[in-house]
Amino acid sequence: MEAKNIYNLIILDESGSMTAIERQAVSAMNETIQGIRKAQKTNPDQNYFVTLVVFEGDGMKGVRTVRDRVPVENVEDIKQEEYVPGACTPLYDAMGLSITNLSKVTKKDDPVLVTIITDGMENSSSEYSGSDIKHLVSKKRESGWTFAYIGANQDAVEVARELDIKNALNFDASEEGTEEMGSILAESTVMFNMAAPKCCMADSDGFFKKKTGRKK
Repeated sequence: MEAKNIYNLIILDESGSMTAIERQAVSAMNETIQGIRKAQKTNPDQNYFVTLVVFEGDGMKGVRTVRDRVPVENVEDIKQEEYVPGACTPLYDAMGLSITNLSKVTKKDDPVLVTIITDGMENSSSEYSGSDIKHLVSKKRESGWTFAYIGANQDAVEVARELDIKNALNFDASEEGTEEMGSILAESTVMFNMAAPKCCMADSDGFFKKKTGRKK
């Protein structure tokens, strides 16, 4: 089997409203990274990479890369001090910048999973609009990328649809709800990464394998 580069891009809200669940959010990220490590061990001949981008503040100034295409075997767990919620929600700028940057290094047949996690709505982007992001997502989906949108305090399914994202999950922005979301994300991510070397996962609309009691 020819080795593949498999990319995992996680775009995580770091705005002030995430303060109440910041510990659980970090735990969810580390649980997800552990799942990707599991896929790497199962498929040692493949190359798995992790990028984590967080966003808070005003526009592009609020977008920050915490891990940048690090081979998963070299990825350190996220430390609590690396994630400090505050300020506004430049969601579109975070998506636009990170997706564009990753596009520059990926090849046509590379499996790519982009996961967006937010507990609020866009309110402070300066460079990208909703229509810009929808166009970008549509273009990358056509090339085989898979997108998943996880949202709280909103109808995540409707917001995802507006951005042309087919996979969506609502979560409760409480300690318990965030822990549940983290478990679902980790399980779904590991299943995607396990399957990516063996079959076409392009633009999968069945990313979330488990259901919660909440509307999905």
